[in-house]
Amino acid sequence: MAVVTNKKILKKKRPLQLWISLATFGVFIIGILLLLQPWRTIKTININTMMMPTDKIEKYANIKQQTPYWRIVGQTKFIAQHIVKQDDQIDSAQVILQGSQVNIDIVEKVTAGYIEQKKGWYVINREGQLDKVQNPEGNAPVYSGFKSNQDVKQLAKEFVALELTLRQNISQIIYSPNKDNANRLIVIMNDGNTVYATLDTFGRKINYYPGIAAQMPVKGIIDLQFGAYSYVYGTSRTNTTNKKTDNNDKQK
Repeated sequence: MAVVTNKKILKKKRPLQLWISLATFGVFIIGILLLLQPWRTIKTININTMMMPTDKIEKYANIKQQTPYWRIVGQTKFIAQHIVKQDDQIDSAQVILQGSQVNIDIVEKVTAGYIEQKKGWYVINREGQLDKVQNPEGNAPVYSGFKSNQDVKQLAKEFVALELTLRQNISQIIYSPNKDNANRLIVIMNDGNTVYATLDTFGRKINYYPGIAAQMPVKGIIDLQFGAYSYVYGTSRTNTTNKKTDNNDKQK
């Protein structure tokens, strides 16, 4: 009798265990469906680059409108790594999934300049790091007169943050301190002007250049050391035009 009773108990337990297993499996499947949402697709793709064509980045990412949502969710880091591997001009990439929208931010490799040290040429990257090259390629300014690599690094980081058109207009940056300015820079522009600047304020004040240069009747010097002035070659600073007051930049 005991054996028969035990068999009846086992028969009652098996359906219960089966239903628990089925319920657990069902919850798991529902969870996967809610996570992947196979019915959902990408509606918008925003790509932020500096010079590279957005369609090229879209191709690297293999993402376009109507791409299934499940192909991207949980894969954004992998997609970003894949984009970087596709092109030597890409320094880093970030892919962010927000609902049905994908945002892709690209940081391109920018040459900050070239510098000659120990009878050899070095290319300067966006972080101010140096790599040996045969000769400058002409796609970035030549630095000269610098005694400290820390100063080169500081200038490089400020230079790569400038607008592309402004970067392309800078031909040479000379570190040329004098008694009035221990961190003076002489910046030779491709359009024929010369800029006097200060290392610590170069990144901010060089942005005044396009507006001032546009108002100059002839080529000359734009002095951004303590304020902002422009004057014609061969004249003194006392005969200035386009004077701009900047109390924060006056010499203390």
